[in-house]
Amino acid sequence: MRPAEEAVALPTRRRFPWLNLLLFLATILSTLVTGAAFSVGAGWTDEPDTLAGLLRAGLPFSASLLGILVAHEMGHFVTARYHRVDASWPYFIPVPFGIGTLGAVIRMRGRIGTRNALVDIGASGPIAGFVVAVPLLFVGIALSRIEPIEVAPNYLFGNLSILRMLEAWLTDSWPPWQAGLFMEPQPLLYLLIKRWVFGVGPMEDVIVHPVAFAAVIGLYVTALNLIPIGQLDGGHVAYAVLGPKARKVGAAASYFCLALAFFSSVAWFLWFFLARRVIGLGHPPIESPEPLSPGRKVVVALTLLVFLLTLTPVAADWL
Repeated sequence: MRPAEEAVALPTRRRFPWLNLLLFLATILSTLVTGAAFSVGAGWTDEPDTLAGLLRAGLPFSASLLGILVAHEMGHFVTARYHRVDASWPYFIPVPFGIGTLGAVIRMRGRIGTRNALVDIGASGPIAGFVVAVPLLFVGIALSRIEPIEVAPNYLFGNLSILRMLEAWLTDSWPPWQAGLFMEPQPLLYLLIKRWVFGVGPMEDVIVHPVAFAAVIGLYVTALNLIPIGQLDGGHVAYAVLGPKARKVGAAASYFCLALAFFSSVAWFLWFFLARRVIGLGHPPIESPEPLSPGRKVVVALTLLVFLLTLTPVAADWL
């Protein structure tokens, strides 16, 4: 999901990436299983009792999600190789729960040489993933069901936000997670498409098809990677533009994550912790101080637009 900070000249010979391949195959399997579980749980298919049934049930979600993630990682990989940066093939991370994967990482050694290269490597992944996710989102919503609901969706305060849980406790009402409703992440682009393209009314909502669910997850992951912190993709772009001043932007962004724990989901505490203790706010210096080219300034503006469109104030009832 994010390239590491180091980069050097490409080696002349490489071993076949067996570990990368095995992890990718395992991620295909894990996303097929979780995709099938989602399809059955959401009523899109009957519970499979054969391997072929599992493949049919899980393939729409798995193929869509992995298509977005592969595009994201290959965006980093191709631009890194273009700039003669020693980058590994992506290491996908399969898990037997949630969406079946924790994304992927690419290892890089050494320093990225210029601000232009830093923008290219940092922005290419999110932009490539976004380009794949958007048409999948349109297709997925077209395949979804739009149904009337008894309770209007809560797009301002997440059901697992601290404010909602305090409200439930003070009023002695049901805990937010017992509302009987499932809310997928709500990126701003997703909300706009639901409202203005498909005409979803105030007392209606989308019962997401597995393809739409994968696209929404892809947009959400894009937003997470574009948070301008440390060596996340957004942190690379911020450092290319602001230099050492990007650290202050990263600190502000981490506190924004903390605020989202109150308004969106307590899970944002995890992102705040990761930002401050694992990812860190710092960024290694680049070798050349040359200014950004006009084309890279356009890429920075495009990256900011993608970040705004994928921003997900309300993550989910379960994330």
